[in-house]
Amino acid sequence: MKRLALIATVLLTGCGPMGLYYKPGVSLNAVERDEVACTLKAEREVPVRNVSRVIPGEWVPGRKVCPKKGKCHVTPGYMTPSRVVTEDANLGLRNRVAALCMQDRGYSRINLPPCPREVAQSVRPAITTEMPKRLSPRACVIRHGGGAFQVVNRE
Repeated sequence: MKRLALIATVLLTGCGPMGLYYKPGVSLNAVERDEVACTLKAEREVPVRNVSRVIPGEWVPGRKVCPKKGKCHVTPGYMTPSRVVTEDANLGLRNRVAALCMQDRGYSRINLPPCPREVAQSVRPAITTEMPKRLSPRACVIRHGGGAFQVVNRE
């Protein structure tokens, strides 16, 4: 069941909107450098703070089992084991600090929808290396795999 959910997640991520930082005319190399710098800044300012909590086990009551020939018996109840979960309590704040750093550098966080099939087939394949100087309201993205993508400004 978990494997099926993982496969579905991987398949759907290619079909959904693509989130990225946008600044008109900036190269993707500059975006990546700024993202790394902001991530490092956030990690310095908001370090990891792991906290653990115990999720107690649950009582599973016994049940009466009756085979076809009679002679019913009761299975005993039991406790499921407790689980210890460790989480970084500062993760949300650290992500916000990194996002604010990018905003201070002039970036906006945008979500571009995938281009419809007919648009993807009608444009010349390319890889975006520099953000467009402007984005049309109908802009979309074509994913090429390996992290490469193409932003298409549709009018």
